[in-house]
Amino acid sequence: MTYLLYSTVSTIIAVPYSSMSTEITGDFSLRNRVNMARLVFSLVATALCTLIPTMLFARLTAGTLSLRDFYLIIVLGFGAAFAVPIVLAGLLAKERVPYEAERAAFSLGTFMRPLRVRAFRQMLGLYLAQSITLDIVSAVVLYYGLYVVPGISATVFLGIFLGMQLLLFPVLMKLVDRVPKPRIYRFGLPLSMLGAVGIALFPAGGQPVVLYIIAGLTALGFAGAQTMSWIMFPDVVDIGELSLKQRITGSFSGAMTFVRKASSAIAIFLLGLVLSAAGFIRPSEAVPVPIQPEGTQLAIRLVILLAFVLLMGFAWWLAGRYALSPQLSRRVKALLEGKKQGGLSAEELAEEQDILRRLG
Repeated sequence: MTYLLYSTVSTIIAVPYSSMSTEITGDFSLRNRVNMARLVFSLVATALCTLIPTMLFARLTAGTLSLRDFYLIIVLGFGAAFAVPIVLAGLLAKERVPYEAERAAFSLGTFMRPLRVRAFRQMLGLYLAQSITLDIVSAVVLYYGLYVVPGISATVFLGIFLGMQLLLFPVLMKLVDRVPKPRIYRFGLPLSMLGAVGIALFPAGGQPVVLYIIAGLTALGFAGAQTMSWIMFPDVVDIGELSLKQRITGSFSGAMTFVRKASSAIAIFLLGLVLSAAGFIRPSEAVPVPIQPEGTQLAIRLVILLAFVLLMGFAWWLAGRYALSPQLSRRVKALLEGKKQGGLSAEELAEEQDILRRLG
């Protein structure tokens, strides 16, 4: 019940937050920079919320930190750090745009309406493939470091993934205005899949530094996919407005957030089932790091391998068929402006129909 309450509150926050950066500006290039800046802050927060708990977890398994203190640090420390700014923003921030007199009522049809837009369905597939892969790797790397390749640091492993993305942000910032975002998404995925093969097959007694280099190459290939989904989001909302004759940014954000949370929960649940079926021995206070059977170690390796090869292989295929580009996004904005200013010419109407046939 507590987790359901937490998920509900976090969703209430996530939906409007995800929508805001789309509506701050209509300029294509500025909107890209706004979303990239938002992702930088998000990535820093993700790094802190991933690396610090893994360090605390290492102390917990080593016996230098009690379970009670671990929970108190996570709940009160991180809880206060994130709850206080959100409460202050809710009390002090002012909405510049006036509320509409008529408020739409919730319905299943309204919730499902964004899924009618082909561009949104394709972007959702790319987003889920990337996010579920990262969820699985983030969850399983602790087990990988404890039971499969002892001696590696899960903190360093995850830090490489997050740090590589931060290093590539300036490059991605320059590319998004000129290169199709699906192309950026898929460009490095073959390298990340090869790297995942290396991680999955890495010998138990291998040198950790070699594994970290392989992880760095995997993260290098994964960085574009890890970044691009939310950078595509404003362009897809524009296509949705052209297709549905209504701008429903919140509905797009809500559908994306809901599907993301549901898929993440299901993926982590299935991971637990797989490990249990493979004979996973639960740690105890008496034996905090039990020796796992070979079947469990093999299952952990296969989870990493299949997450990248199957999910990101599908994403690589899907991104290659996604006809989103800077030129198309600019034309969609121009068509929307033309419709607001009095109508489109016959040539523009034909262009609109062509866009909707491919992406609407």
